[in-house]
Amino acid sequence: MPDGRYVYCIVDSAESTSLGDIGLQGNPVKVVCHKDIGASVSPIPYKELQPNIDSIISHQRVVESSRKLGTTLPVKFGVIFKNEEGVRTLLQRSYDDYRKKLTKLSGMDEFGVKVLYNKAGLVRIKNGIERTSPDIRKMRESLEGSGEGKSYFTKLKINEAIKSEAYKKLDELSREVHKGLAQTSQDSTILKSDHEQIVLNAAYLVRREKGQEFLASANHLGKEYAEKGLIVHSSGPWAPYSFC
Repeated sequence: MPDGRYVYCIVDSAESTSLGDIGLQGNPVKVVCHKDIGASVSPIPYKELQPNIDSIISHQRVVESSRKLGTTLPVKFGVIFKNEEGVRTLLQRSYDDYRKKLTKLSGMDEFGVKVLYNKAGLVRIKNGIERTSPDIRKMRESLEGSGEGKSYFTKLKINEAIKSEAYKKLDELSREVHKGLAQTSQDSTILKSDHEQIVLNAAYLVRREKGQEFLASANHLGKEYAEKGLIVHSSGPWAPYSFC
């Protein structure tokens, strides 16, 4: 089967550099250029590629390595052209768009932040609501002298009210964390979360010289909100995957 060309990212570089045998399936990676931009590519059979953990890690490894050459725009996993000429055609046709994005993202890094709660944290929040909520207090007072049937349904109603208020509080706290982190970033975006315990999954675009300040802010917020039942986990710096 003839080789295709797998594209990892677009780079702000006009050098036809070799990045070594770090691509998918251990294949060599090089930069294919057009004018003052390039694409990091490696040979691969021209057929649909199914993602797995090894191939995803390889893709990310090439993207991160390419960042040494200049500003990098990650390309989504699985983009394959029949040959290098197809890659050059992509660069030519999309040059203006790529040039604009590379200029905009120059000197920027992406940081990821996840805010989670654990069972102990959720219990702590629920206990606080139970102690301080006027509505919960009124419902508990209504239990006094009530029959068994009414008491049962009132308790169910109380539990549901506590749960609802707890999730509202989690949302409120996560928005506070997001607001605090956004102060150190140039842009931010909320990402989808596939886990119930993650109440905030966000990416932040940060100037490179502000990276340590951003991580320090995330660490400070993590300590502050740990007392309120949340865990703040930060990662990065990465290529700007969420802002291309």
